[in-house]
Amino acid sequence: MKIPIPQSPARGSSLIEVVIAVGVMAVAIPLVFGALAESGKSNFSSEAETRSTWIIPACMEEIRASREGRPQFFTTTTIGQAFPPAADVWALAFSPEGKPIGRVSKTQFEKGIKDLNGKRILYLATLNATPQVPAKAVGNPKMLEVRVTLEYPSGTPVARRQKLDFFTRIP
Repeated sequence: MKIPIPQSPARGSSLIEVVIAVGVMAVAIPLVFGALAESGKSNFSSEAETRSTWIIPACMEEIRASREGRPQFFTTTTIGQAFPPAADVWALAFSPEGKPIGRVSKTQFEKGIKDLNGKRILYLATLNATPQVPAKAVGNPKMLEVRVTLEYPSGTPVARRQKLDFFTRIP
């Protein structure tokens, strides 16, 4: 005599249920990791913007000191002289807190640098000035357009860094 085995309606998952679950996971997991990566970039960008309030004035002070013949990191320039010289880069290294550490060579700037003089760096600031289009009004002095570019993280090659540009004019 055969004893019938009772069939339970919740015995397992159907193939359709498994395919739907895998499809949901295939969409959800990359979205979660993408959101995490973007939040990290956003945090890094906001830190750089905050530090720029210390870094940009330090760069402008170095330009002013260069004009007055007392530069700390670069060569002396005169009023109206564009900088940096051709095929050179004026780049300053800054700590994660936004304090200036020193000048960075062109090779270090292009390849990326994580520490300088035994101190950790996170930001690089490049400085350059180009002659502005002459003013149309008579009597206006010729001005230079100064661009300070804050780049981060300093350890990555130049093509992969995030950048913030700041512009001003000086005589």
